Amino acid sequence: MEISIKKLDKKIDNRESIKKIIELWNLNAIETADCELEESHKKGIEEQLVELIQSRYGAVFVGTDENNNLIGYGIGSIKQDLVTDMLYGQIEEVYVKSEYRRQQIAQNLVGNISNWLNQENVSLIHVYVDLANKLALNFWENTGFEKEFFLLSNS
Repeated sequence: MEISIKKLDKKIDNRESIKKIIELWNLNAIETADCELEESHKKGIEEQLVELIQSRYGAVFVGTDENNNLIGYGIGSIKQDLVTDMLYGQIEEVYVKSEYRRQQIAQNLVGNISNWLNQENVSLIHVYVDLANKLALNFWENTGFEKEFFLLSNS
C-alpha cells in the first residue's frame, strides 16, 4: 500500500481536502467524545484550516492512499511564549482512519510537522493529550514526547 503525505499549499484550491479533513475530524469526535460535530463547529474548523494553510505560522499535512483518498491529517502551528518570546511548535491534531492505523502513518505525519517546524527554526514542540485517551498518550510517548505539565480545567 502506497501512502503519500503532503503539505497543503496555499497557492492551490484546497476546498476538497478541507471537506475531507472535516469528515475525518468528525470521525475522531465520534471515536473520542462519542458525539458528532455540530455544523457551527464544522464551519469553525473550516475557517481555522483555511487560516492555517494561508499563514506562515501554520501547516496542514494530509495522508492519501494510492487512490488519492484522504486517510489522515496532521496540523501544526507556531506559537510565541508570552513570557520568554520564544517560538515553539504545537501539534494541534493528528488523525488517521482506523483501517490505516499501525502502519506508521501517524508517525510520518508527526515527522512531517516536525520537519516543517525545524525548517522554521522551531525545535521545541508541544502537544496536548487527553489523559483519558490512553492510546493517544501511549502514541505520543512512543513518538518521543514526555509528560511535562498537567492542564487542569473546571469542567
